Amino acid sequence: MLSSWRITLLFFCFALSAVGVFSQDLGSSNKLFRASEPKSKSNPAPTKKTAPKKAAPKKPVTAAVKTKTPTKPKPTAKIPTTVPKSNIKSSTAAQKNKPSTNTPAKTAKNTKLPMVVNQPVKTPPQNKQNNDVVTRVGQPAGGSSEFDDLFEQGIADGNAARDARDYMKAEGAYLRAQSLKTKDSRAVYGLGNLYSDQQRWEEAERAYRTAIELETDSTDAHIALSYVLTQPIVGTNLSDRYSEAERLARRAIELDKTNPLAYDQLGVALELNGAIGDETQRAYRQAIKLDAGFALAYAHLGRLLRRTGETNESGEAYRNSIRLATDVPTMILVADVMQSQQRFLESEQLLRRALRDDPKHPTALFLLGRALTTRNEFDEAETVLKKSAEVSPNGFVAYMLLGSMYSRQSKFGKAEDSLTKALKVVSLNEKKRLAQEFEAVGDGFLRAGKSKDAARVYRQAVNLDAEKETLAAKLAQALNS
Repeated sequence: MLSSWRITLLFFCFALSAVGVFSQDLGSSNKLFRASEPKSKSNPAPTKKTAPKKAAPKKPVTAAVKTKTPTKPKPTAKIPTTVPKSNIKSSTAAQKNKPSTNTPAKTAKNTKLPMVVNQPVKTPPQNKQNNDVVTRVGQPAGGSSEFDDLFEQGIADGNAARDARDYMKAEGAYLRAQSLKTKDSRAVYGLGNLYSDQQRWEEAERAYRTAIELETDSTDAHIALSYVLTQPIVGTNLSDRYSEAERLARRAIELDKTNPLAYDQLGVALELNGAIGDETQRAYRQAIKLDAGFALAYAHLGRLLRRTGETNESGEAYRNSIRLATDVPTMILVADVMQSQQRFLESEQLLRRALRDDPKHPTALFLLGRALTTRNEFDEAETVLKKSAEVSPNGFVAYMLLGSMYSRQSKFGKAEDSLTKALKVVSLNEKKRLAQEFEAVGDGFLRAGKSKDAARVYRQAVNLDAEKETLAAKLAQALNS
């Protein structure tokens, strides 16, 4: 009944950091990031309040169901100010005809979750243009029809590359499409989903904010941005972010009172901001009422009930979430919630199932690596995390977790190498977290009597977090040893 809402996510979406540092889940992004099907003027959207979906970028491969990328829509007037998704309203008739590429993927059954984990999606046959055709920014000499074709081809290429886990190619395709139609939200929404897949939260946040500027009445874009804001990022005021995430979720509910993702995300924002009372529980239960197969909402409810001491009901909710988690994105999202409750073994079972269907899913690989690391299964964890980094070379978390894992084994040289790779892709708000990892490696070198190595690593930590006074003192100690 809510099939149009499927959302993939991911970002693994997840703001997952080194083992034990952050254990919050990805929020309700499972169903929010999938590609939706185009709707024509003659065949308007069903009973949902949102208008037909655009040819938005494909859903992120998270815990949602696979979705097909719609075929190219008919060119028309300017695109409204919303983000293309399965549930996003378009402000013009033209957008109604556009296939949406970034719409949510569905969860265990029919509900879609917002951005986080990605699942491969089949892309319809591509149009006339080849990927190589688009070689420059701007409108081609052929006129608006060719211009529209190139834009649609860029969206289709981005979707296909994302499904194939070729993130660099997908990013290039979406950026190319965005340069062709700066007022069309589909390309920027696709970028947001792409960044969420790789847990590049700051870039995802910017993309979704731009999407909302383009489509102010987009339910999916509000949920997606709310989801990103519920990711724990060091160096930011998390309380303010969670409060904004709550406002965005409430706005999404205003836009679509029948959207289970919006209620689930409201519950996540409230819970992360310390509200674990009746309102939060009502939000999760309303999401389940709207979609009885919403596995992620059951997982969130189970976590909340456990926190409030209702252990029997909590166990039942968790069992329902595992039973209903039948697609890759949902399995990943539910596994992340379980890890937030230190239920690593149960999460591992779900993640292994997910990876059987999607062996290159970067978030599933990262989460499995984290679960294995907590159990000191370092050899397999190393293999899994290296694969995650290989799939998402511009991601940060896999490199950092590898560094943390090597430090735990006193392999400080390898730890430094991994953290140096993380340094190349670290975002502004992650620098302090990375500084902590470099500091731990420096401490290890110093204990081993390798003061020169310790000084080199401490310098990196100081460059990343100059405000931490103890780092300067440790650097001085290493230099004087």
